[in-house]
Amino acid sequence: MWYISIFDTKEDITIEEIEREREEWIKKGKNKVFHQRCRTIHRYEVIGHSPLKIIFCIETDDFFVLNLLSHHFGNGWNSVTYPMIEREIYEALEEDKTIIGG
Repeated sequence: MWYISIFDTKEDITIEEIEREREEWIKKGKNKVFHQRCRTIHRYEVIGHSPLKIIFCIETDDFFVLNLLSHHFGNGWNSVTYPMIEREIYEALEEDKTIIGG
């Protein structure tokens, strides 16, 4: 299953705290854990957005990975994760017509 996780830094987090998190991530080898437990994981940053916004697109059946990701970021971030599917616009339109009618 595919998931999208969106992380926004809280107003009071400093760049130094973010750098410490990144160093801890690397030290603990979390990249390896995610690449082993996910079929796909991509990390994106929204450019020019303040506070910092990070988006992960993850393909996995291992819910532990999603839990690990949200716990790593801890109290300095607001986060939300959603399951998602890929759907073309015409597919969404057809489904809307079926549900709503028309």
